[in-house]
Amino acid sequence: MRPAAALLLLASLACVREDRAALHRRPIGPAPASGWARLSLDAGAQRQIKEAWIGDAAGRSVPFLIAREGLWESRSLPLEHLLLGKDSMGRPTAEFSLKLPEGWQVGERENLRLEWDLQGTAPWVAQVKAERQRDGGGFIAYDPPSPLHLYDLSPSGSRRQLDLPWDGHRYRLTLLASQGEAPHIRGLTARAETRPEALETELALEGALAPEPGKPHTWRLNLPESERIVGLELQLAPPVAPLQPEIRIGEGPEEFRTWYGSDLVWNLPALNTRSSRIALQPVEAKTLTLTLPEGATPLSVRVLVRRQTLLFPAEAGQAYALHLGGEIKPAPGSLGALPSIRTLAATTPLALGPSQPDDQGIPHREGADQRARPWMPWVAGLALLILGGVAWRLFQQEEAK
Repeated sequence: MRPAAALLLLASLACVREDRAALHRRPIGPAPASGWARLSLDAGAQRQIKEAWIGDAAGRSVPFLIAREGLWESRSLPLEHLLLGKDSMGRPTAEFSLKLPEGWQVGERENLRLEWDLQGTAPWVAQVKAERQRDGGGFIAYDPPSPLHLYDLSPSGSRRQLDLPWDGHRYRLTLLASQGEAPHIRGLTARAETRPEALETELALEGALAPEPGKPHTWRLNLPESERIVGLELQLAPPVAPLQPEIRIGEGPEEFRTWYGSDLVWNLPALNTRSSRIALQPVEAKTLTLTLPEGATPLSVRVLVRRQTLLFPAEAGQAYALHLGGEIKPAPGSLGALPSIRTLAATTPLALGPSQPDDQGIPHREGADQRARPWMPWVAGLALLILGGVAWRLFQQEEAK
């Protein structure tokens, strides 16, 4: 039976394949100082994030976190020295400082989420002028890429919250009426949050919208490759009052998502007001379609992209690499148990180098549970022929005796 056993062993080994050609690694630029480091992925690494691991020069796996919403819990911050009223021009104004938890500093989370208690007669739209004060200096205006708005357009929708970067000790907020009369500010609450998708986007990809055949008031946009989409800049042909677009991302009944988000867009030159920013829950896709109410026409669209960022503990001057194309080499423990450290905005991202062969990578292995291959019937047939020949030879030897 030894020939049969050897044959079975060879057949089982033939079912285990390793593809080392797919393994590659990307060197990571050395960190200037020891501590938390952040690594922004490019499009190629982004697509392989599920099989990526970080290794040091010796090939040891280094633990890392993927920056994401909810990475660290949000925290309610009491307001101090809250002043509510109107400025010299009669515009509703709020001014406040934040009471920090013990051991915290300004910016312990990257964003402040403000919830507004407002009283006004709908419909109204108000632009928010935000200023913050740092270390006892003067107030500095916050100039975001797209103006901040609060509104109540019942029953079309309303927004009474907004996000600001947490980079000041004291804040002053003023409501500038764009439509109707600015509401009275009755109160404010603040939460400190880490929300990577609320930070500035890395890329704004210009796109050309093409009418979708057979679907009225619908346009399609195709990107050159899949990207992690976090928002749109949608310019509408004026005049158009605030409206809520329907956005469908991805293709196929199981691969798309449809948003009817709280973000409204409009373009009213006569009232000197316009809003074009639409925030989306981060999703990786290559195609999106946009449906607008009858009469609304898009002039241009930019797709806002923020790729994943990895956070890991790095020693100054040490060599690290991002390993891709194979199995994950796990690192023991969890960095999620550590307290929040201001890394997303405080440190310059490390850079990824060009792709190299990876002799430390772990190739994908095809084990016994993956034997259903096109060539397996031929192997099985050959094995049966050889086993049959061995059995026939043993039978003849028994007959000869």
